Amino acid sequence: MSIKVTGFEKIEKKLENLAKLEINVKPALRTIGEMARNSIEDSFEKETSPFGERWKPLSSSTIFSEIRGGKKGSTIKSGKRHKKGFLKKYGVGGSRRILRRDGNLADNWVVRVSDDSVIVSNNTQSKNGFKYGLAHQFGANGTGRGKNGIIPARPFLPIDKNKKVESNLIKDIKVELENFVLKALK
Repeated sequence: MSIKVTGFEKIEKKLENLAKLEINVKPALRTIGEMARNSIEDSFEKETSPFGERWKPLSSSTIFSEIRGGKKGSTIKSGKRHKKGFLKKYGVGGSRRILRRDGNLADNWVVRVSDDSVIVSNNTQSKNGFKYGLAHQFGANGTGRGKNGIIPARPFLPIDKNKKVESNLIKDIKVELENFVLKALK
């Protein structure tokens, strides 16, 4: 006795074609890299982690560090020396954004794609080699001139301390990969 199962010819053919294909995955990897970069840029725009946690506000020492830098063009208000435009920057509705002084960290993300991987990176650092990204993602102790400063963690990467990727990004990547595979099978 023998049993013959039929009706799977189309599926078998597609699986054979998939196995034979030398698919160029670079376009899908580039899209995934852009998704990650967009997630990072959204964090800077919203001043929250990709997981929705608000960043700690700027400390008073950070705010006043710009003022201490120079006395030209400053005015005295409430017994303190302020640069012109202080209230515009730091007052109610001020425009001074967290991690945006120069824009080096927020605006210099690069997506690099190879045949089998994608890297989203930002190598911004100070003249003396201080790595801004690491310090602000995870926080840092012993910073500043007196080495007693503390930089609070302000996570912007879509991955947490436990190496868990943000769930919306995972969903978006899965959809992109499904669409890519379906398109390749046509």
